[in-house]
Amino acid sequence: MSARLSSMHLISPPDGHGTPNRPAAHIFCTFYNIQQAKADSYECKQTPLKTQLHLVQDSLDFRDAQSVLYFDEFVQVVQSPWISAGFNSDLWSVTLPQVARTNDIVRHAAIAIGALSKWLTKSEYDSLGSLLSADNEAVQEDPDYLNAVSHYCHALKLQSQQVSIHDAVFLSVLFLCFETLRGNRKAALDHINHGLAMLLALLTDADSTLMTSIAPNPKPLIAVVADIFSQLLPQTRLILRGNIGRSPAVPNFTRGLRAKKHTVESFMSMVNQIPRDYPPTEKLPSVLDNLDDFEKYWLTGRNAKLAVVPLLMEAVQNTGVLVSSDPDIISRVWREITADPRIKEICEASTKELRALEAAFMPLFNRAIMSDAKSTDYIRAIHLRLHYLGTCTFDDLTHFYDVEPIQAKTPLFREFLSLAEISIRIAKRDLKNPAQQLSLQCNMASHLFLIALFCRDALLRDEATWLLKDYPGQDGIWNARSLYLLSQRNKVVERINASEGTAIEQWHRLLRREYLFEEGGDRVIFCYLDKDETTGEWKLVEETAVVKGELDAIEWKRRPPSAAGRPLLGDIITLWPELVE
Repeated sequence: MSARLSSMHLISPPDGHGTPNRPAAHIFCTFYNIQQAKADSYECKQTPLKTQLHLVQDSLDFRDAQSVLYFDEFVQVVQSPWISAGFNSDLWSVTLPQVARTNDIVRHAAIAIGALSKWLTKSEYDSLGSLLSADNEAVQEDPDYLNAVSHYCHALKLQSQQVSIHDAVFLSVLFLCFETLRGNRKAALDHINHGLAMLLALLTDADSTLMTSIAPNPKPLIAVVADIFSQLLPQTRLILRGNIGRSPAVPNFTRGLRAKKHTVESFMSMVNQIPRDYPPTEKLPSVLDNLDDFEKYWLTGRNAKLAVVPLLMEAVQNTGVLVSSDPDIISRVWREITADPRIKEICEASTKELRALEAAFMPLFNRAIMSDAKSTDYIRAIHLRLHYLGTCTFDDLTHFYDVEPIQAKTPLFREFLSLAEISIRIAKRDLKNPAQQLSLQCNMASHLFLIALFCRDALLRDEATWLLKDYPGQDGIWNARSLYLLSQRNKVVERINASEGTAIEQWHRLLRREYLFEEGGDRVIFCYLDKDETTGEWKLVEETAVVKGELDAIEWKRRPPSAAGRPLLGDIITLWPELVE
């Protein structure tokens, strides 16, 4: 489908017939005990015997001084200001270190991350994004790297021997961090798959036995973990483990949805209904007192917009977009979405709430940015403002059919880029360890990419593109290099597109752009309308590029359209047949 509809991740198909339900703990633990064991068996077997014996001997405490150093390194990683991207960081800065100190299995996962962090500090690269794209085969003989893998494998082994949903909740996050930090996005996708399957099992457990086995009051903790995985879920709709049409990214999760007769939307609704560690938001005050309050109101407003999803599905079904090869079909979908009074009502109400929230937030924001630039409030306020601007610029779906509303967002795009540049500069200044640039909750790279695609100011598009090239962080499993490569290619598309037609004709051609990432993000697919030099007609073309080596030297190769002219998203949905009713 179009680039924006693809990035909204809101399309979902009919439920199939599920397999019999299994106990949730069995669903969760089977994956790590069997699937992950298979995935890591070779690497774990290759770990030096000396290291393996050492781990067994010292598996229950910190008698090993090296493990103490690794654990301290882990604490520095999870207490980094970037990791929570402005959101409340108690899970990272307090809960995970506390649990890891007292829980053998979680401690080994934490030590693995600390050892990996030590390995990363030895790199010649000062950013995690650049480091993960480099050829690291030689340095993987480094003792810190081998120790990291040893502790990781040991945690997997212990988890398989001691089935515990309590441990599984924390391990789901830590294992994901580990694989993301070493650049194994395919394994990271497996952990996202597994974390989502675990959450589905917890939220659909009829008598809440699993939930209460975690802690006396587990729901606030589960809510935070669910928010993390829910934010990663959209990435799995665009980042495939293998090739298009043959590699469902989250099979355990989708099978669970089918078996329990749920959809992604109903799953998200359950996540949003989990009680938090704060009371429900009351009437918005004229001025907010603190950044925590802004976060609560912003999350509440964001969750309320889920009501638009069934209406979007209706528009998709009414237009037949998924089976049409008409190049104008995408603009017709946007026209139907824009004209739907129900969608308009939801979007207008959301815009009104966002403006009220901004008015209450700006005095607080201005105080925060006048504080010390190294203070927690300064950095957090910038990240929260970036989250807000991302919502304002891209979440009103009635603004995409015509070009004028997009042009009107130029000041918002400009402010986003200004704040993003400050945030990136702070990260490069303060986060000397590349591992501290990891975040599972940051979406800055994806928003920079959307600005590079949709902003109508060419200079701002270029600015977003250059920020992507030098982007230091690792946002979930996004590959910022892939996003930069696409942004660069889009400059060529924009130039050719501008050669003919009115502003609205040019805009509607651009709405046909579509992109996907194969092989965990290492290969990019880009579809767009190109002008045939012979006939003068605008035809859909598909290009691919392998993200390897010097970015500006990478060549794009053209191939026949994978979906015979239909939107690629139609093929993607065949991998998610459990997602709609």
